[in-house]
Amino acid sequence: MKRFIDRLFPEVSPTKLLSEHAQFCLNAGELVPKVLEDYFSGKDILEYSNQIDEFESSADEIKTKLREVYTKLRWSYFDRIDALEIVHNQDSIIDAVDDFVKIMTMNKVDNCPDEVVKRIKEMGDYIKEVIKYMKVTVDELRNVVESDFSPVEIEREDNLTFDVEKDESFTDKLGIEIGRLLYSYKNTMNGVDIIFLNNIVILMMKIADRAENVVERIRMIIR
Repeated sequence: MKRFIDRLFPEVSPTKLLSEHAQFCLNAGELVPKVLEDYFSGKDILEYSNQIDEFESSADEIKTKLREVYTKLRWSYFDRIDALEIVHNQDSIIDAVDDFVKIMTMNKVDNCPDEVVKRIKEMGDYIKEVIKYMKVTVDELRNVVESDFSPVEIEREDNLTFDVEKDESFTDKLGIEIGRLLYSYKNTMNGVDIIFLNNIVILMMKIADRAENVVERIRMIIR
């Protein structure tokens, strides 16, 4: 009987694990503006990669626990595939932030126009906000589940997903604007630096896209 009850009501809630995992995504995302600030100030940024490695290790432990829970679980408010899809996209955020830091250590851009620096830093700030909204959305999923899908909680979740989608769309628009700005300097900037910075911007856009994927999956779960 105890084993049967454990399969229905696991010791650790899957939504709690998803929330804990999302926190490490947020921890990594909050480093993005700091990395950009230090990079354009000429400081060493490799140390940030060590921090992200720690976040990734802790997130992997949570992912393992989540898989174990779903191996034993007989019943859940949403499918194992949905949970694993969410955690996969959240994993990709941490991985992409790590790539972002490591790639930036490969080239030092000298005499970058102030306008370009300002817009790229703006992108970093928006990336941080998108991941923050994603974390709030994951937390709200837990509230929805624990409220037995209360209409009030579902409506609140709908409002959150709208906010994230709006911010992610703005990030895409900003990324294109920065790309155009960079290439407008093709006669004055080093061509390699232009391509390098543009690739960094594209990587940041992908980070936002992963956060958006999490929100979309949660929207599918609650409807």
